[in-house]
Amino acid sequence: MVDIFIENMKITEESNQSEYNEICNNLYQFNVNATNELLSKPGKDINLYLRDESGKAIGGLFCETWLYGLYLDVFWIDENYRHKGYGILMLTEAERQGKKLGCTFAHTCTFSYQSLDFYVNAGYEIFGINDEYPDGIKQYFLKKKFK
Repeated sequence: MVDIFIENMKITEESNQSEYNEICNNLYQFNVNATNELLSKPGKDINLYLRDESGKAIGGLFCETWLYGLYLDVFWIDENYRHKGYGILMLTEAERQGKKLGCTFAHTCTFSYQSLDFYVNAGYEIFGINDEYPDGIKQYFLKKKFK
């Protein structure tokens, strides 16, 4: 564990969940105030699950909405169920729900070893690339304006 002392203060890795939550909530509240409450709009999460016949979750798409944007945060489907059209159905449904809430665009990021082609084929446009990772790995930032 690292502890760095500066005057009467200490920088440490020591933590607990309530302090973590408090700091995150304080940042969120600062951002809501700084954006005249736009950050909190529409402010509803969209979480979709792909379930097999037994009810087991074999995929999920977890999204947040803020500043009238739909952020695709986590999107994963079990390898045995990929390339069967489930992903585009889930993405289309998340976009539909986002539009219904008032979102005017969607955005996400993906790595070069993940699903860049999937997003591009779904109408997403690359607006940034981070190519500082080792072994030629790139991170792509994508967006899609809703019509």
